[in-house]
Amino acid sequence: MMESSSQISSMIMYQDESVDVRFSNGSQLQLSSCGCEFLFISPAKSSSGLPPPPTSRVRQRTRFTTSAYREMTSAALSFRNKYASRPYLPEELIPHAQKQPLDSIDTGVQWPRWSSKCCELSAEGETIVKAEDGRAQLKLSPSGEEFSVQFSCRLSLPHHKSSVEPKHVRYLSMIPETVNKSSLFFPQLEGSYQSTTVVQHHSCLSVPPAWHHPLSLAQTHKSEPTGDDALRTSDEIEASGPTFERNSSLPLALPLTCPSPHRHRWKDQDLPDQDLPSELLKVMWCKGVTYRILGGTVPVVEVSPGDGSLMRSNGILSNYFTHYKPEFGSDGVVSKVKELTHHLKSLPPDVPGQNSVSSLVRRASRILSCYNQATQSLKLSVLPSCLQEVID
Repeated sequence: MMESSSQISSMIMYQDESVDVRFSNGSQLQLSSCGCEFLFISPAKSSSGLPPPPTSRVRQRTRFTTSAYREMTSAALSFRNKYASRPYLPEELIPHAQKQPLDSIDTGVQWPRWSSKCCELSAEGETIVKAEDGRAQLKLSPSGEEFSVQFSCRLSLPHHKSSVEPKHVRYLSMIPETVNKSSLFFPQLEGSYQSTTVVQHHSCLSVPPAWHHPLSLAQTHKSEPTGDDALRTSDEIEASGPTFERNSSLPLALPLTCPSPHRHRWKDQDLPDQDLPSELLKVMWCKGVTYRILGGTVPVVEVSPGDGSLMRSNGILSNYFTHYKPEFGSDGVVSKVKELTHHLKSLPPDVPGQNSVSSLVRRASRILSCYNQATQSLKLSVLPSCLQEVID
């Protein structure tokens, strides 16, 4: 019986943005850094008393995956696109209902200026900022420590067509703001391309430049009293806050084909030290919980349980974790964010059947330890990623 996405036990994205999906029966799907190709590994199943048959390996191009692997590949690609610097969006794997005509080739959006009305609050306690043309929005979590973004993105194109678009984008950037760019006509683009909505997740400690301004608006709105309780005017708040460019460029999708498929690297399950991390971890999903590594001089690990709170290791004091836990008032609005400190050796007792604080912190600590070991390991070879040629 072929595996389904419901049988996924864990998903890992490494620092080179390759993905490793593990299934409950021991099967594994590896996705290349660019998302263009995958390798499916099925464990050998031997009958009693007989030698095990060889491991089954199936390697396919992602956009042309057969029906047997389509659901699994789509799940792996969806996970990749949530945390990768640029999404991979092959038309063949995007459901028809999620495709829209491409309105504009301009990837630039403009965010609002600060005002008490520049943000909205969702029923879940998120602070929402929308771009003025509606093509992008940012949601700051109730904890105020992580955020998600949603934006319209053109589907992936063949590599030779992708290389043409920046010329038009540069041309559009030189046109005065008084000109309606959407009215401009490009014969080779009219009616040719489609777009879809992409959702990505980020830590507030690692913010791509495109999201600096809307994040600053959301953070200011979350921390600054408004209405009758306002302590400062909008002009005073805007003047004292960080100055980020209101205009930003949305991420572009990667090309359909990889220019460096020879750089696709597949992990060998049969290595004796396979249980040890052989790559630098970026994000891990397991049992509904997301673990994120933030690299740097002193790496930290973040834990997103999915309830609006966030736990983070405290830098060099990695045995300490801070839990940012929002508290909601009777009106459903976050009244305050409570900061709880946990030590690895004095955690609260486990709660049976739940993802308790203790189990989450212990797993996060192991993930961080494995990451630190991988950075110091002499066996960790730094090989070029296939993405380097695309992004550079």
